[in-house]
Amino acid sequence: MKINLSDQVDPQRVYGLIVGIESYAISPNWNLPGATRDAIRFMKWLTERAAVPEKNLHLMLSPLIQERTSQLNFEYSLPTRENIEQILFKELPAQDGDLLWIYWAGHGYLDASHQLLLPYYDATADWTKHLNLEAALRWWKTARPAKGRFPRQIIIGDACRVDANAARNLTFGQTDYGSGRPDSKRRQFTLYAAHAGEMAQNLADRGAGQFTDVLLQQLDKRTLDDTVRQLVSVAQAVQADLQVLRAQNRAWQHPQFVIDRDWSDSSIFGDRWIIQETAESGAMRLDQIAWQGLAPLLAERTPPAHSYDAYRWAFEISDCIFPAHQGLPTGGLAGITRDLNSRQGRHRDMPLVMPFMRYLAARSSDASWSRVADEWITSTCERLRTSAVPIPPGPEPEPPSLHVQLRRDEQRNGQYWLRMWTYHGNAFEAVWESDDAVDITTVKARLGEQLMTKRAYGLSRIEFHTPYELLVEEFESWRLPIGRRGKPVVLGHVYEIVMRCPDERDGIAGEHWRRKWDWFKVHGGLHPKAVHSLTDDQVSTSLSLHLQADAPPVCILAEVSSGHLMDTLDAVLDSGVPIAVWSRSYGQGTAARYVTQTLNDAGLMDLNRLPRVLKMARIPQSPGLIDSSSNTIQPMALMWDDPERVPERRPLT
Repeated sequence: MKINLSDQVDPQRVYGLIVGIESYAISPNWNLPGATRDAIRFMKWLTERAAVPEKNLHLMLSPLIQERTSQLNFEYSLPTRENIEQILFKELPAQDGDLLWIYWAGHGYLDASHQLLLPYYDATADWTKHLNLEAALRWWKTARPAKGRFPRQIIIGDACRVDANAARNLTFGQTDYGSGRPDSKRRQFTLYAAHAGEMAQNLADRGAGQFTDVLLQQLDKRTLDDTVRQLVSVAQAVQADLQVLRAQNRAWQHPQFVIDRDWSDSSIFGDRWIIQETAESGAMRLDQIAWQGLAPLLAERTPPAHSYDAYRWAFEISDCIFPAHQGLPTGGLAGITRDLNSRQGRHRDMPLVMPFMRYLAARSSDASWSRVADEWITSTCERLRTSAVPIPPGPEPEPPSLHVQLRRDEQRNGQYWLRMWTYHGNAFEAVWESDDAVDITTVKARLGEQLMTKRAYGLSRIEFHTPYELLVEEFESWRLPIGRRGKPVVLGHVYEIVMRCPDERDGIAGEHWRRKWDWFKVHGGLHPKAVHSLTDDQVSTSLSLHLQADAPPVCILAEVSSGHLMDTLDAVLDSGVPIAVWSRSYGQGTAARYVTQTLNDAGLMDLNRLPRVLKMARIPQSPGLIDSSSNTIQPMALMWDDPERVPERRPLT
């Protein structure tokens, strides 16, 4: 049964759970000033502007300052596990309501499946009691609540969505509320304060969450009925307001809304909600002639490099919100184009497949395929009378880099044959080569000389090609006399420092290495499966077998102790994983936490930014990893092994 959009929402049939957890029993360090005030403000909007009876709403608060609630007439309970689950899974489902509101302000973490875990007031480190929001919402979409009740459900979460692995002192465990047959008549709209991987900003000085503050400014303009009808407009207005604040450096988060179908059962494309009245504004589809011409271009062709970038760009220029699932659709190029053809952009005169194919044609190394693809795009545009497909952006220019190769002298311990070259403009150029094996001190001297010689070359990165045993060498901490008047300068403060082990990429490990790098190029650096965090308890003799079983992961964040580091690096090299990050201080929980919280683009870690981000983390006094015992930046090692930047595969000029 479809819900009639013309029917007004009856406030008497609206129920809700409002939660604001400002203090936690686990520790005063968890205090979150503002969560109580936000929950009360949301409660006031529901009871005053929206006219929902107070008896229909359950308020759960743990205020830091009791006076904040003493002047209010609202009754509230502590947000413990027992209290909240009693309300959410027993009392509310027993009500005969039309609309369910859930509002939650507090801390939040993501598990391995990107489910949002919301700790209760009585959470502890040994047993971090929590609400698994996605699991709870799945329960609310089943037939567990009586048939016909709460066909519309709105969920607002003002909480961080950071990786639970970064909270090494917590124990979440598994939470399951039981399964059941889904009720296709129930619709849910979830609005998160931040994308996956982001922290939700809290304005402690104002006693408010940034997201809730912006949201309530929008809700105060609307009645309950207008809000429910215009949920997408509300969400988009909040996104736009936060975008303005980000441009002013007053905010950092990217609110995200997730839906499947709208109240009237219209399909959803991406996370844009298209209601029936405006569905005709969506993008046109390819006709059968276009598909017949496209089929030979896709046949027996695996997704090429930059497929993810092309997919994302198609949404951007079509003014369509990118799908919340992030990764590429399955089914190869045919599956990707079918997926795009079912999406709704806002430009009526351009199918989303067109910009996708234009991007691939512009980046392809196969000139004949690019020519045929461009001819198909031109003929399809003319026949369907679409607007011209814009020229896609070119690849960002790769900054010049200096490569330093150290080969072990088998006869003399601690001596290495040294070779240096540059890479710029898709070309290698020989720089210097030793006549005899040298020690590390000489390597530093020769490197310093070349950096001074090439100082006008615009070098931004130094890549050390090392034997296995030198992976423990802290190249990023080397001090060379390359500053003003020969002043010593720490390399990692000036250059991106990466290490490589191409000589270890032989045998079948070399095949895994190239396969994983190809996957990285195709799917980009934002795929949720690209990165895997590793701790001591996961290091085993079979670790490499697990890592090589599939193309992802392509990056390991190693949070391991010194005793497990070399076993971890062995597994990385044996499985062909090309990228790895580990802390030089070992087991401090720094690498994964910093990368998870800092390396974000649209909610996920963009690996392409990793060398730059880690360079900035090494600079003293920058926002980064501070060891509280020494108040210094903890250095992090980065392995960045690109098989396309190995000069032995091309002659040095």
